[in-house]
This record gives sequence, C-alpha cells and structure tokens, in this order.
Amino acid sequence: MSDLPRLVHETSPASSSPSDRAFSPSCPFCAITGTYPSVSPISAPDDAASKLDPEKLDPPSFVLYSSEHVVAFLDIMPLTRGHVLVAPRKHRVKVGDLSPDEGAEIGRVLPVLARSVLKAVLPDIPHEDADYNVVQNNGPGAAQVVPHVHFHIVPRPPLNYKYPTNNTPASSKKKYPRNPQPSGRQATAILFGRGMREDLDYDDASILVDAMRAALKEEWQASLPTPSGTGDTIAKEPLDRDTELSGNGGGSGRRGAWKV
Repeated sequence: MSDLPRLVHETSPASSSPSDRAFSPSCPFCAITGTYPSVSPISAPDDAASKLDPEKLDPPSFVLYSSEHVVAFLDIMPLTRGHVLVAPRKHRVKVGDLSPDEGAEIGRVLPVLARSVLKAVLPDIPHEDADYNVVQNNGPGAAQVVPHVHFHIVPRPPLNYKYPTNNTPASSKKKYPRNPQPSGRQATAILFGRGMREDLDYDDASILVDAMRAALKEEWQASLPTPSGTGDTIAKEPLDRDTELSGNGGGSGRRGAWKV
C-alpha cells in the first residue's frame, strides 16, 4: 500500500460538518487543497513543477493554479480533454458559503483560467472562436457530486479536432468550422456539463498541465504586470483587460507577498 495521502472517491456521501469548516477529512478536494501550497503563476517552471508535483497524492493530482484562496486542477474523470475544476482552498459546500475574499478571487481568476485552459487545449483556435462551458452546481438536487464548491471549465473542441504538433507548419493547420448549436437532449447534456466520462490519462495530463501553466503565466503577465525589481513572487491585483497597461501597472504601487 502506498504511504501517500489518498483521495476519497468522488461518490463519497456528503460530510455532516458545518459548511464553513476549513477542512473536511472526507472531502477529496480538501485532500488536494491541503496538499499543495500557494505558488505564484509566474514562478519558474521547475519551481512550480516541484511544489505542484502530482505524485504527492494517490491517485496523482494535476494542479495548474494554487493560491491563498483558490486551487485549479484537472478533473480525474474528464468530460473532454482539458476539463478543469476551480475550487476554494477551504471547505465550502455551496457558493453562498464563500467568504468575500474567496468569492472575489474566484471572480478575478476564473476568466484568466478559462483563457489559459483554452489556449493550452485548443492552441490554434482563438478564444473568440472557442466553445466551452463554465458550470457550477449547488447541492445534490442540482447535480453537485462532491460537496465542496467547484466550477467546471469544459472545453468543447470542434468535431474531429486534431491537436497541432510542434512539427505542424502554420500553413497546413486545419481551419475548423464552428460547432453547430446543439438541440434536444444533447443541448441539455452540454448545458449541465453531462456526458460520457473517461479516466484521466496521466501521461497526457502531465504534458497538458505544463502547457496550461505556461499559458497561465502568459495570461497573468499580460494582465498582472510585476513591478520591476520585485522578482516573480510579487504581483498586483488583476487589471481590466480593456485597461491600457501603463509603465507602473496602472495600480496603486502597493508591494507585498504574492497573492491574488
């Protein structure tokens, strides 16, 4: 038997602990959020890879973002390639249980994470042409399986999509038609994030999470300029994507330990 911490199976019954409890020993997401520390999204790849090593848990957990309040990781049984879960670090059962700081950070980072996931999963499709779901459920009657708040980011690639390789010339990259508007049961399944699931391919997940971290670093640096001389452990609050970035980052000039 492995000595590594084990994740509780996804269909475990809901804990009877209070909804504002910081940690639930029976919660698989608490096992993840309690294992991985905060890591700056603009840190060196080797540093992030070491601190976010999937093998710290059994089964492995592939974390692409880990901050003071929020952790994002690959779903262990994805609906599509690149299916990511975004959850508060502390055990919160429903959205209404989130603290102001937790809710604010999720609101700030969810768009950045969505763009990063799509950039890694569909690198040859611009964000404005990409299809994806952001789904969130509260309570078993609303199809919530794990009683720990989480948002699903589910990429919806075009039919017969083929991931481009490094050897694929730009001139030969395929242009895909837009996905048709679904109808009937298919529309309902897509709307509520349902469908056939498969076990996560660990070899592919290892490659994919690295690509997601790299994409997140690019997105983060584009919207969160780091003041000069502070290294990669300092960052400012997110700027509006429509705001022109000035030399000082357009912020108040506050400096401090990295957090979102």
